[in-house]
Amino acid sequence: MKIEIIPQPLVGSVKAVASKSHAHRLLIAAALSKRTPAISIDTTSQDIEATRACLLQLKKDHPVLDCKESGSTLRFLLPVTMALKERALFLGCGRLPQRPISPLKEEMEAHGCKFINKHRKKGNSAEICEIQGRLQAGVFTLPGNVSSQYITGLLYALPLLESGSQIRITTPLESRGYVDLTLDVLKQFHIEVYIEEKEGCPTYKIPGGQKYLPPGDLAAEGDWSNIAFWIIAGILSSDSGIICNGINPRSMQGDREILNLARRMGGNLTVKGNSVLSMANTLSGIHVDASPIPDLVPILAVAASTAKGTTRIHNAHRLRIKESDRLASMYDCLSRVGAKITEEPGGLIVEGVPRLKGGTVSGYNDHRIVMAMTVASIVSEAPIIIEGAEAVNKSYPTFFEDFEALGGEYHVL
Repeated sequence: MKIEIIPQPLVGSVKAVASKSHAHRLLIAAALSKRTPAISIDTTSQDIEATRACLLQLKKDHPVLDCKESGSTLRFLLPVTMALKERALFLGCGRLPQRPISPLKEEMEAHGCKFINKHRKKGNSAEICEIQGRLQAGVFTLPGNVSSQYITGLLYALPLLESGSQIRITTPLESRGYVDLTLDVLKQFHIEVYIEEKEGCPTYKIPGGQKYLPPGDLAAEGDWSNIAFWIIAGILSSDSGIICNGINPRSMQGDREILNLARRMGGNLTVKGNSVLSMANTLSGIHVDASPIPDLVPILAVAASTAKGTTRIHNAHRLRIKESDRLASMYDCLSRVGAKITEEPGGLIVEGVPRLKGGTVSGYNDHRIVMAMTVASIVSEAPIIIEGAEAVNKSYPTFFEDFEALGGEYHVL
């Protein structure tokens, strides 16, 4: 879908969609429970539905798990599935079959699993790997600068094994908020994990033979990573602002850091209960360590594009292996619409300009790129045309409905 976004400020209120991160974790814990609790997820997405479908496959002796384009689904369920099954086949589409699963793969291979890579097409998906052999307990060693999804997958799987295990993180842990969210959900399901930490490098000690015991009915939180787009949109828009509802300021989601980052840039934000009022203000450039909040980088780059001074975003290497190479994607998109931006190996440097000039960009089959460039239209002199705008369905299918409800105008070309 190719759309034309008409530049104008946004105003009104919007409710956060369900957090993908929280929903994935609740659904997996529920599926591993003897008694399946009711999980309330008031909005869904392609990634959440991929996890639902894969969890149903766990009822089969030899499951075939089609993770679609969801990296979380794949990385969470690789160890979980092999803690339960002797053999499983994993599929994916888009960039997912090319995205890395090392060093999780090597750690699983050292603990009883054999990976067979075939890469054959199966309908719209491709085989990622077939795995044979049950996951065995032991000591799992991972560096702290790889995907936290590997740690989450092991934290879910290892309590199911007969003997105790450890996950040793050998370098300071990045994206800690995502691991903390996992630990919070596990605690709700009465799973015990003991943590020892030295110089920012935690060791997780997990007793074996545990049972997932649900606390009762549960609900997925509102998504901080997606509401961040509307928080920045409010700052870039009018004095009336945007009210963002349905988010927990005390959430374990790391992307709630958007509040602090936006305020550091000069954003005018008021938090009251489970709502944030985001109002227009002049922004200034800052330095951003992206290691704990990689999903916020696309919208932060948009905010920086018309902020006074220079914004430097660093420690963002992992953005190169997302749904797109997000550093290259944001560099290309913002360059095409008149931003002054430099791409570095591990980040971006953005020097603010008064206004963007508009133009045509690719959505790179990446939901966060499409949403970021839609918000960029607010500070553009001419329309921004986005090719492949349907990518928002991955995490936020109602994004353009909410955009329109806030006064946004777009045309399908």
